[in-house]
Amino acid sequence: MKSLAANSKSFGKWAGLLSIFSILILLVGAVTIDAKSKKNLELLPRKSSKIRQTIVLSIDGFPAYYWSDPKYHSYFPHLTELFQKYGVSEIETINPAVTYPAHTSMVTGLDPAEHGIYNNTLSDPFEKNDGGWMWYVEDILVPTIWDLAKENQKTTANVFWPVTVGANIDWNLPQYWRKKIPEDDKLLRVLSTKDLHKEAELAVGAPLNDVSKDEVKLKTATWLFHKKKPDLMFVYTTDLDTNHHGFGLGSERALTRLLELDKAIFLFFQSVGAFTKKSPTVVIVSDHGFHSAESVCAPNVVLKQKGYIDDETGTYKLTFKSSGGTAILLPTADTKISESELESIVSEILTLCPGAEWISTTSKIHPSALGVLRTSKKLFFSGTRKGEVFSKSQTSIHGHGYWNTNSEMKTIGFVYDPRGKKHSFESVKDVFGIVKESLGLREKKTKEKGPRISTKP
Repeated sequence: MKSLAANSKSFGKWAGLLSIFSILILLVGAVTIDAKSKKNLELLPRKSSKIRQTIVLSIDGFPAYYWSDPKYHSYFPHLTELFQKYGVSEIETINPAVTYPAHTSMVTGLDPAEHGIYNNTLSDPFEKNDGGWMWYVEDILVPTIWDLAKENQKTTANVFWPVTVGANIDWNLPQYWRKKIPEDDKLLRVLSTKDLHKEAELAVGAPLNDVSKDEVKLKTATWLFHKKKPDLMFVYTTDLDTNHHGFGLGSERALTRLLELDKAIFLFFQSVGAFTKKSPTVVIVSDHGFHSAESVCAPNVVLKQKGYIDDETGTYKLTFKSSGGTAILLPTADTKISESELESIVSEILTLCPGAEWISTTSKIHPSALGVLRTSKKLFFSGTRKGEVFSKSQTSIHGHGYWNTNSEMKTIGFVYDPRGKKHSFESVKDVFGIVKESLGLREKKTKEKGPRISTKP
């Protein structure tokens, strides 16, 4: 009996040890299984739908045929690599195919007749505004994409985007000039977000104004992106357009500058982490192509001869507002003109200016326009009232403003969306929708924000 009792005690002891051991094994196994499960989950591919920051970069005056013709690719090797890897679109601009209306169409999704920026400059035949451009956001008649971003609690930044003086942008460095001398810097400091202009100049180590090279603007954009971390940033470059105007398409000066600009853009994208795992959404766009003219048509000479423009009194009833490849006929607010009068004016101009065409449908260009002269030839429309109606130019005139369906006016549109989403890009107006979608912006259905009041004729 004693032996049995001892054995029973021994068995109980071992049974207890076995139970504790079993529990430990189960615990270790559970931990191991849990660790493996976590490891396996980490190895699963992730599809991030997270909203990223968005950068819109404009390269003013980049014609689509620089991309469609491979002989130009060596002048923008970094952009070429991006376009080949991710795709790029040949897109249509708006009418008139000039910078300020086109850039406003990008940020509103609308044509000039709707958004209110009808040209680069006002209709001002006697230059009472001293050649002033349409710099001011109050002239935009509709809400912009930065307004929509603000409504959606997104932050915004800008480096020299057109028509942004007074814009509701958190960190705003607008494009503006008067005499393109150092005194303009004082104006820019006042017009920019408080203290931002001076802060940017100190950070970059160079003056920031309209004559600054694009490298300075891109370095400023890099600093602004890292310093302020905006949800949406606009960056505008001008040097390619400037060189095309001055030296022509495919000129050595223009292509050399394009090569330099391509490198500066590459360094900018590299500095903001573009095309990496944490890349922002990137939109690259241009506003118009380019064309060269050999002759000049000055339709305001006809209006002056017929008495619609009076230089002595400084008054007018009708004026042609030139955009280079087009000229819009605008009346003053109190001018009424009969169909026969209009036909007489147009007929004389078309007879004197070979290659000119008349279009009476201008609903997308200007709400007050009586019609528009356009051409597909090497013809330039001048706003002058002096000299002959038609003349041959002694040198080629390099410009734009031609009808947006002309092949020379086609330009480029590129989107990189780190979420892998594809975007339709057919017009400069599509920028609005692309940015809206990439940032997940929602428009209010109420009409709280009515159109601004236009101050233009």
